Amino acid sequence: MEVVSLIRENERARLVLSREDKPVNVLDEICLDQLEACLDQLEADPPRVLVLESAMPGCFVAGADVDAIAGIRDAVVATRLAERGQALCRRLEVLPSVSVAVVRGSCMGGGLELALACDHLLAVEDKKTRLALPEIRLGIHPGFGGCVRLPKRVGWVRAVDMILGGSSVDARRAARIGLADLTAPPERIADAVDWLAARGKAQRGRAGPWWLYLPFVRWWFFREVERKAAARFRHLDLDQAYPAIPATVKLLKEIVGLSDGVAYAREAESLGRLVITPTCKNLIRVFHLGQSLKRQDAVKRGRARADEIRRTAVFGAGVMGSGIAWVAAGTTDVDLHDITPEALERGMQALGRLARRDPKRLRRIRPALDDSNLGRADVVIEAVVEELDAKRALWKEVEAKVSGDCLLLTNTSSLSVTAMQQQARVPGRMAGLHFFNPAPKMPLVEVISGEQTSGDVIDAVAALAVAWGKYPVVVQDRPGFLVNRCLMPYMVAALRLLEGGQKPTHVDGALKHYGMPMGAIELADKVGLDICHHVGAHLAEAFGERFAMPAWFGGLVDAGLLGEKRGKGFYLWPDGRRGEVNPELHRFLKLPEQPEGDAAAAVHEVPAMSDEEIRDACLVPMLVEALRCLDEALVESAVHVDAAMIFGIGFPPFRGGLLRDFAQRDREGLIALIDRLGLEVPANIGVLDDFA
Repeated sequence: MEVVSLIRENERARLVLSREDKPVNVLDEICLDQLEACLDQLEADPPRVLVLESAMPGCFVAGADVDAIAGIRDAVVATRLAERGQALCRRLEVLPSVSVAVVRGSCMGGGLELALACDHLLAVEDKKTRLALPEIRLGIHPGFGGCVRLPKRVGWVRAVDMILGGSSVDARRAARIGLADLTAPPERIADAVDWLAARGKAQRGRAGPWWLYLPFVRWWFFREVERKAAARFRHLDLDQAYPAIPATVKLLKEIVGLSDGVAYAREAESLGRLVITPTCKNLIRVFHLGQSLKRQDAVKRGRARADEIRRTAVFGAGVMGSGIAWVAAGTTDVDLHDITPEALERGMQALGRLARRDPKRLRRIRPALDDSNLGRADVVIEAVVEELDAKRALWKEVEAKVSGDCLLLTNTSSLSVTAMQQQARVPGRMAGLHFFNPAPKMPLVEVISGEQTSGDVIDAVAALAVAWGKYPVVVQDRPGFLVNRCLMPYMVAALRLLEGGQKPTHVDGALKHYGMPMGAIELADKVGLDICHHVGAHLAEAFGERFAMPAWFGGLVDAGLLGEKRGKGFYLWPDGRRGEVNPELHRFLKLPEQPEGDAAAAVHEVPAMSDEEIRDACLVPMLVEALRCLDEALVESAVHVDAAMIFGIGFPPFRGGLLRDFAQRDREGLIALIDRLGLEVPANIGVLDDFA
């Protein structure tokens, strides 16, 4: 199978990459072998100009083969793989030919390192053109020479930011920062290649800025880099959780001013150590979880219909509705509807703040107080008040005005889609599309199938979610769906710990040390205690006592202590930032042996639980509920549970997923722990064997 073609045209040669066996170009064993064979020919008979390009639409090279990286268990093997990639790139770099990389589509990781080895990089002006070194997201750093070559292109400051951040840039941004030598529209590629080739071989000196080569300045610069990186994960031991971050900072600091040969050796050795860490293996698994959601069968089947969607109507200009409008405007024109000018103005102001990073998207969103354009909508999404009667009334009005094939989607977080369908004229076209707050940022959506929702509609909605940059999990229409149903026992368990005398800060701190983005108590404040109480009551009615909120929690809600949105809940929230524990809390929490007027003393009299005890008390109920959801076939696959927990609630990616993490435990010990917590051991606990 030929994946690399060498095509000679007089004094010019083209090195063309293309795969028939994979959806994208990857630098796997086959590709590396063929690239090395082509370089043998090019070294024996070098052309004047060499053009490196891809024949695959939308992809230059997606990177190295992550499956091969996942399978490596020996640091020496990983180091040798890096040395092989470095040698290949070095051979390309020193060819007497003038080399031009024509980058069109995704150019990631090893693909960008290959392009950096060329004399010139042409970034084609295509919406799919994105360039990045995202290896840090897989628990490693660039290993084919990227840590050495990138600073020579963009300078040390930008290079450090790109390598540690893993974020991508488009063609024009690549040119502005010096990563690309030139941009060109697709129809001008040939002219751009000629112009670059006429510039001859590139001469690159050491990377700037000059002041970074002063020892004290270098020490100060990388100390700040390390401090900022650590600040993002201040509750974690980075060496254990994300070892690639401190290792990459250390490597970059060391190679400033070193000769290329020594720097490459340091890069390969460092990569070898990182590849075999559990974090690397788990983050690669998380990468595959995301890909599995984007490439699931429903998405493939629904892509054609989703591609035809041109106009979206969103009802409700609140925080969620305006966020959904922003997401939808990535690919469609959007009408944002509300019933009052004041609500619509607040929604547009919120969108204006988002537009600072993408002004073009705002121009696709039109505020609307009437039903104009509703007949042209291809999809309608409602994000109005979470009341069944209100949603039914809206759908009755909307359905009378939209076209016959318009999709009707509810953003409900707890209400039954099936119940909404009961009064619909065409119930088969109605489904749930549950975004998580904030909608522009959170990557997961739940696609909810009501009893009468047609399979074609579910497929189209899943594909639409992918087009909007989200990971869709298809779930059945049952109370709480998947994420909220698994999340609520976690929150209830944390509330019970408070009831037993544990401090909110201690409970939250233990969960954040485990890797959760925020503790369960802080999360309740963020979501809103009234919403938590509503969802908890709904789930308790459906599933029983394990979802029941403590009685005192309702007292907090009745007193208006609703969390961040009211400035106080479990915590005080001055200026929208979490402050101290709310001193009013003692009025509602009846702590054991609490002397009158001295709630703080009572808290201190209760022995503090260990971090491990708190973690188990909160997370095991979540695990048990997730296994129940699987047993009920609420989702298609156990893999989707782990994906939903990571992309929906921020379960720590370095642990690989909820099921994956508990699968590493001794089974008998886990069963004993479940029993000790007073929970019923799920009959399907053997599912964890597949994740060990």
